[in-house]
Amino acid sequence: MKIKLPNFSDTVELGHDLGRVMRGILKDIETAFLKIRIDDQIIIGGGTPILKHLSTTATWNPGSLAAGAQTSVATTLTGAALGDEVTCSFSLDLQLLQLTSHVSSANTVTTLLVNNTAGAIDLSSGTLRVSVWQH
Repeated sequence: MKIKLPNFSDTVELGHDLGRVMRGILKDIETAFLKIRIDDQIIIGGGTPILKHLSTTATWNPGSLAAGAQTSVATTLTGAALGDEVTCSFSLDLQLLQLTSHVSSANTVTTLLVNNTAGAIDLSSGTLRVSVWQH
């Protein structure tokens, strides 16, 4: 019987040198864990530790934005601090609108939606997600 090991390219014959195969698998797992370490922080590939990840969602209806216009919304995210790294997303197609977020004050993330297109764009209500990564 042959099996395909997940995330490995080799197909092995069970019963023939299973110990060698298992040692290889354990070595691959060990190598992976050396690249990502989790112990109250996450270190990926020896980089800067991530100490905390904060995230929240909110319903947001940005409405119609004329060409060149912008709108913003403030979202409470307990623990967010000035200087934290922020990512954001919206559950609908942004239709070339630009979406950015930043921590504007303690526990508050402000998200800005800008219309740099030549015409008005009207987005319906959707879900805004803001995430903060603390290093």
